[in-house]
Amino acid sequence: MSSSVKLQAMFSYSFIPIIILLIIILCLILYFLLNKQSKGKKPIKVVKPINVEDIKKKYIISINHLWQETSENKIDSRQAYQNLSKLIRHFIFEVTGIKVQNYTLEEIKRVNMPVLTSLITEYYHPEFALGIKGDIMASIKRTREVILKWQ
Repeated sequence: MSSSVKLQAMFSYSFIPIIILLIIILCLILYFLLNKQSKGKKPIKVVKPINVEDIKKKYIISINHLWQETSENKIDSRQAYQNLSKLIRHFIFEVTGIKVQNYTLEEIKRVNMPVLTSLITEYYHPEFALGIKGDIMASIKRTREVILKWQ
């Protein structure tokens, strides 16, 4: 019996397309593996060193300005306590990086900074209660001392 089809020898076809296809598949696998690993890693945040003395100077100037406004009766005691609370909270944030600006008194107590807790406790009633006046000048003085002694 004769046949018009001739059988080809095994592996007589070209390996080049198969090799190219395997290389493409290998590249895709490597790409996805490397991409998956890089997504899990967060970029390293570079922390620039802070100059505490410059921050202190900035806030001492603000406290001196508050002292002047209060002594000239440009603002009332309650508003002075509110401003003083903002100043010390922002100072602590700039120096430590702890975002205490919106913390309640209880949250501040949990931060474990006795100096800050003491100051905010001192400001709390005159700042929020109507008709209660504290000794704002003494509070400003204590706040200034805390900032000056901060290391």
